[in-house]
Amino acid sequence: MTVQMTSLNSKTAIPRVAAEAVERERLADLLRYAGSNRLTIVRAPAGYGKTTMLSQWFGQSYEPVAWLSVDAIDNDPIRFWKYVIYTVSETFMSETDTTQFPLSNSHSPIELLIDSFLNEIGSVPRILRIVIEDYHLIDNQSIHDMLDRFITYLPSNVRVYMTSRTKLPLPIAKWRVKGWITEIGMEQLRFTYEEVERFYTKRGLMLRDVATVQQVLDTTEGWAAGIQLTSLSGSMTVADGRNSDLISSAHPFLIEFLSQEILASLPLSTQDFLIRTSLVNQLEPGICNTLTNRTDSENVLLELERSGLFITRLHASEPIFRYHHLFADALQIEMKNHYSDQEISLNYKKTAILLREQGDFISAIELALTGKLYEVADRWITAHILEVFLSGQTTTFMRWVQQLRDTDYRVNVETLIMNVITFTNIYAIEEAKQLIEELECRQVHEQWKQKDDYQGMAYILETVKAFVLIANCEDIERAIGIILSQMKIGRVISRWDDIPMQYNQFEPQTLRTSLGSKGKLWAVKEVLPFLDLFRESEFNEQNMTGFSYAVQAEALYEKDCVYEASIVLEEALRYGHRFKDPSLIVPMYLLKGRIYATKGQFIEAHALLDYAMETIKERYWISTLRTMKAYCYLLEGDSLRAELELYQSTAIHNQRVESGQEFWLLIQTRILLAKAQAKEALEVVGRVKEKALLERQISTIVEAGVLEAMCQLDLSDKEAALTALHEALKEGAPYGYVRTFLNEIRVIPLLKEYVKLRQQGIHAEWDSVPINYVERLTAEEVSESVRNPMLEKLTPRERDVLQLLVKGASNSEIASQLFLSEGTVRVYLSKVYSKLGVDSRTKAVLLANKWEWPDRSKVIK
Repeated sequence: MTVQMTSLNSKTAIPRVAAEAVERERLADLLRYAGSNRLTIVRAPAGYGKTTMLSQWFGQSYEPVAWLSVDAIDNDPIRFWKYVIYTVSETFMSETDTTQFPLSNSHSPIELLIDSFLNEIGSVPRILRIVIEDYHLIDNQSIHDMLDRFITYLPSNVRVYMTSRTKLPLPIAKWRVKGWITEIGMEQLRFTYEEVERFYTKRGLMLRDVATVQQVLDTTEGWAAGIQLTSLSGSMTVADGRNSDLISSAHPFLIEFLSQEILASLPLSTQDFLIRTSLVNQLEPGICNTLTNRTDSENVLLELERSGLFITRLHASEPIFRYHHLFADALQIEMKNHYSDQEISLNYKKTAILLREQGDFISAIELALTGKLYEVADRWITAHILEVFLSGQTTTFMRWVQQLRDTDYRVNVETLIMNVITFTNIYAIEEAKQLIEELECRQVHEQWKQKDDYQGMAYILETVKAFVLIANCEDIERAIGIILSQMKIGRVISRWDDIPMQYNQFEPQTLRTSLGSKGKLWAVKEVLPFLDLFRESEFNEQNMTGFSYAVQAEALYEKDCVYEASIVLEEALRYGHRFKDPSLIVPMYLLKGRIYATKGQFIEAHALLDYAMETIKERYWISTLRTMKAYCYLLEGDSLRAELELYQSTAIHNQRVESGQEFWLLIQTRILLAKAQAKEALEVVGRVKEKALLERQISTIVEAGVLEAMCQLDLSDKEAALTALHEALKEGAPYGYVRTFLNEIRVIPLLKEYVKLRQQGIHAEWDSVPINYVERLTAEEVSESVRNPMLEKLTPRERDVLQLLVKGASNSEIASQLFLSEGTVRVYLSKVYSKLGVDSRTKAVLLANKWEWPDRSKVIK
């Protein structure tokens, strides 16, 4: 596994129930009666026996359970869900972890990870029980959103159990109304008189009389930890009138009680042992020996267990324990009260170093930050930054950096540069630009770029600056200047050279990525010099060059240069296979399949997509390919088969529009239109368009707008259809969108009517769209309807070449006007001669002069 999975014993083992634990059958009945409910929530303050209740219940069952104990450092979506997936996989002996981790190693949208995981566990032919303990420690909204989705679409064979001290930040009220949940709270967990009596009897404590039991019950209000505290103190009572404080964890009275009544009764050496080991989540004899400078830690741990202190054994066969969170909190407060700042800092440092030596660098860095050991934390972050990125825990990384920056600590340059890259990966371009400016300011004062240790990072930063300019569709000339300077310097070796950057996490179109400028198509004349730089330099060996081909191929297709797109996409595929990158391979197979389908070559399209599904392993990308097959069936006129294929692509039928699902939803819109369900289709496409507008995803805005116009046509609202079409044209015009309009045959008449209304001066507010742009679209449509058999043999770009040839243009002039090299022009001419059955330039011109040509001069860009 790529994520660091140390200390798994303490996180994934069902806590062992002490032999003296009271059997509470009434609580078992509550769990038994929960039956087939999706979710059981056990919520109460610390020390009410939430964990003991579930441990006893599952301990009596022969059925396996996937148990995950959450820690505060699990507030990273990737880390949290990898632990969940790993636990489920290990418990039920499935291959869930291997199929999910490639997807979760990046900034994948939460919906895709959860949907894929749901598909996996839904296919397991048995009941799966998953426990998430101490969820109150999670405060990351993304994790809450993921869990919301997880429960909402939970398969019928899965049951989830959660414990929390606080109210869960989840839609509990909605789930309660739906009858999905069982709730067990403080009132049910309180000890009864009989249970208190059995508690003391099991521990061999003599009770003076019935009144004593009642006094304990009244004073503690049935709070399990309070009852245990009274037994440990040997007093059979606690201070009167302060029971409400006792019930609240970490309140002054509780700490005072633990200190005066529990810790004070222990030998000083034991007190010191407890305090010095309180920072560790998993207590093992070897670790404790190192922290306490002792050799008898195993005996101490066993004695603490026998005494019934707040310690839980995790394994029957191994001496592995953990402190109750309540007790650990109290011990850490005790440390602050009685140890000097120097001693406390030393204990934090010693514990953190030990954790790092054990391989748990994540916990080590967290502890260093908590202990204000910022220099140590920064040094370790830099040392382990590669591992953090490879494991996908960039949320944790960004939080660490922010924690350091909040203290005005001067963070390591390499760490800041990787933070820039993280920002660009999640398309937080403004944040990336601000951090780049900060690094440039530090260069002025520190001259860090001139230092040998930072040469590689300086080179990377310059490359990232060019990337940001392209991603933000800003200054391509400046980007070219940066790359030229990089080429003069020559590539600088760094430890990041062998780490593949993730340019596309989940998008079926590379145009929707940062490299694709979110669908902002560059003019060919502007972008070609930049692309040539990549392909004719040392950058040619990088995966990024493959994505440059992919973006260019999709842009060429959109601009109706289909033949050129077909050539360029093959180059992109070559890189994709070389780097074994499905996020590059699949979008190119989708484009190739689309080209086949738009030509009516459906057999070839399905064969290609079937082949791709056989070779791609990741479930999400297979689902994406299935969605494309559904589109092909729809183009064939088989809406029934299209619908079957679409719903095979995913088991989740969502009403919400989530990142990565737009492709699926837009195909669903087309299927609904084919089924004469225009109202439902309009609802779906409206949500897609709304989200795309918020994200400024140009290609999706245009496509959704075109489909919205089709929906309005079917609803007999031509005015609304024209308005929707205008909005799509307004978004597409600045970037020269063509195919998105022409691929929808039913929109062509609406385009012509739009032109007619514009020519009549109606709708002056539509003047924001250049009329010649729309006229070019209708000219494209005319060119496609030409029925000259000889001309139809040629691709659109071959027609452009031939038309310029007829006008007397030389090879160099053709190359200049079409932004091609002269070598490419010669290749085109050779193909044209072959298709026309001629063997010379003159014969081709003579033949072509006999034809009636559509006016494509407006189309040539």
